[in-house]
Amino acid sequence: MRLLSLPSSAVLRPAARLAPLAIACGLALQAGTANAQFVAGRASADDAPPVRSLDARVRLGAERVRLPGHERMGLVGLAELLNVGGEFWAGPAVYGAASGRRGGFFVPGVEGAWSHPFGDFIAIDAGVFAGGGGGGAAPVGGGLMLRPHVDLVFRLPGFYTGPTYSKVWFPNGQINSNQFGWMLNVDSSFRYRPTDFTGTGTDGSATGLGFDHVDAMVTFVHPHNSVSTTGAPLASRIGLVGLRAERSVDGPLWAGIETAGAASGGVAGYAEVLGTAGLRWPVAGDRLSAGVHVAAGLAGGGGINTGGGLLVKAAAGATLRVTDTLGLGAEVGVVDSPRHGRYKATTAAVSLNWALDVPQADLGSWVATRPGTPTRMEFSAGVERYRAARKTGGTEPLDAVVLQVNRFVAPNLYVTGQAHSAFAGGAGAYSEGLFGVGVQLPVTQRLRLGVEALAGAAGGGGVDTGGGAVAQGRAYVDVALTDSLSLRVAGGKIRSVRGSGGLDATVVDAAIVFRFGVDRANRR
Repeated sequence: MRLLSLPSSAVLRPAARLAPLAIACGLALQAGTANAQFVAGRASADDAPPVRSLDARVRLGAERVRLPGHERMGLVGLAELLNVGGEFWAGPAVYGAASGRRGGFFVPGVEGAWSHPFGDFIAIDAGVFAGGGGGGAAPVGGGLMLRPHVDLVFRLPGFYTGPTYSKVWFPNGQINSNQFGWMLNVDSSFRYRPTDFTGTGTDGSATGLGFDHVDAMVTFVHPHNSVSTTGAPLASRIGLVGLRAERSVDGPLWAGIETAGAASGGVAGYAEVLGTAGLRWPVAGDRLSAGVHVAAGLAGGGGINTGGGLLVKAAAGATLRVTDTLGLGAEVGVVDSPRHGRYKATTAAVSLNWALDVPQADLGSWVATRPGTPTRMEFSAGVERYRAARKTGGTEPLDAVVLQVNRFVAPNLYVTGQAHSAFAGGAGAYSEGLFGVGVQLPVTQRLRLGVEALAGAAGGGGVDTGGGAVAQGRAYVDVALTDSLSLRVAGGKIRSVRGSGGLDATVVDAAIVFRFGVDRANRR
């Protein structure tokens, strides 16, 4: 899946809380490849190497967590788990509030699991999630969340489901809850190529997650009859910046996931992550299309009263394709928080659309393609530390989980999207969403050096980010561990762009990086 750096006019207005972006961008990538199975791809003109395939599971679960004061919060989790050998699975995950009164509560992280079948129809799953986040004024302390669980699984063709028993624990906060829930797993796969192949003529079977395109969106929100969590009216126009990743399903039908965060309007910290589906039809050949879509998911934070966190949306719009890979879009819509929320609004959005790895079957003659071109991607998961300025004065150490996706647009040049979320340092609910570009140069076969220039927004957790917009520059050393995995150590600087005070700190981080290749289809 591809990510875009934002246009220059929007660079200083990125999402203030895009921690859930890690899921939209990084699902199915957090795993080793030692046990990847090779499956034969169709022969191509350039004898592209066979495709590697990893079994995957998309997991959705729900449960009610007990908070202090006998309060209950409905918690929904989404994960993509890859088989990393035998009965063991690993992958990225995110949890968020869906009911109660903690709308805006999000925790991204990683999960490991063990799955043992008993015959063809019953299995036992067990595992643990670890991540960082918070929001909705929940008592999360520094933000570290642990969730061990055990599940009874009823296996059916293509998916399995069953009850789960889990513990949600914030070691440096006040949440420590045991509960039953229910989960659903859908079988999937992740298909990719080694990163060391070159040439053209691939058969298009290495699709990664298979997203057709990504929209980088700027949305203007006009609240109506809405109030904040303090009871004050929401009268100002709100600006959101985010991403939508889409995948064609059949004919005009598509589905995907979108995330956005507040960049203006005095609601820094507001974020939303939604599942979405729609219909799109060609209007003028393969250049102009129109469509409608609906979305539902989790939202909150920044003082916007979304109640328990559930948000629904409907919109209609059009896309004009300017080149074979880039297009411009516009849409109008409405949003509502139906469960005990006080947030209703109309929206208008503009977007930059980037065609990805799969032929655009929804745009007339776009299905006519020639053999594909290999494209390199990277996904990394790691931690960072710096001394963050606090709104109460002074600075204190802050530790955050970092999830990152890179898409190469030239042999040494890539675009990047990143999500950072605090797990220690007394700043639970602090998150950053960053976009930018990077340059990576090979020094030896196993050593690479790189630099990145990033811009984004940050907020929450009592951290002083000035006006919310931040910029970061960093340099890194990357040492290969295998043909697909490497260790990356980086250092740099993060600063607030505007506003008084704010961040101005030296950042150090370390991450494990998974490198892989996908096939980009080309138009005839």
